[in-house]
Amino acid sequence: MSPLLELLLASGIVALGSLLQAASGLGAGLIVVPLLSMLSVDWVPGPCVAASLLLSWLMFWQGRQVVVHRHLGAMLGGLAAGIAIAASLLRQLPLDALGLVFGGLIVLAVLISLTPVRLPITRLSAGLTGISAGLIGTLAGIGAPILALFYQHERGPALRATLGLLYFLSSLVMLAALHSVGRFGSLEVGRSLQLFPGVMLGYWVSPRLAHWLDRGYSQIAVLAIALLSSTVLIGQSLLKLQS
Repeated sequence: MSPLLELLLASGIVALGSLLQAASGLGAGLIVVPLLSMLSVDWVPGPCVAASLLLSWLMFWQGRQVVVHRHLGAMLGGLAAGIAIAASLLRQLPLDALGLVFGGLIVLAVLISLTPVRLPITRLSAGLTGISAGLIGTLAGIGAPILALFYQHERGPALRATLGLLYFLSSLVMLAALHSVGRFGSLEVGRSLQLFPGVMLGYWVSPRLAHWLDRGYSQIAVLAIALLSSTVLIGQSLLKLQS
């Protein structure tokens, strides 16, 4: 594959992911990372994370007036704790089996969300959600659905802006970690810049889809993508366990 064709395909993938993330609020890594990896492993994780950094900031900045600040500190503290716990356990746990557990927990959370029961929004629940997202995100690569499920009852603009802020801060920590182990240097920065036009294209065309979701479909989108994430996670774990 020629470098130009690879760049065009990578830009198209990122544009699609940006469209879905900017419109629904959910992280597009579930779609973008596997597809970019098929093109070249050089696109992940650093360039992909850096490109998402731009998108997350745009999502936050556009809705900065409606960010849900309630218990945000507890959420961020929980995220940091979850990432730290996962880092300490990374070499000790059977990650393939954990994928089944985490996927099952996400399915359970979705099913609970479909019932009339509404979980209380407290400092404790925010902290526990942050820990869960940090833990699952670090160990299994799918932490965004947990955050989105916590904020699923918020209005579309507030959902997108709050998740954008959380994604932005999480991505900064991730890039710092990648840089510390030599996985995000000048080469990765250059590739990140190549993905920015795709990010901007997806963000630019997202308002139409976001407007449709804001008519009452935001929660449906959150639950559907969370369920898809858990299905992919469970499927990946089963394949690894069988191999």
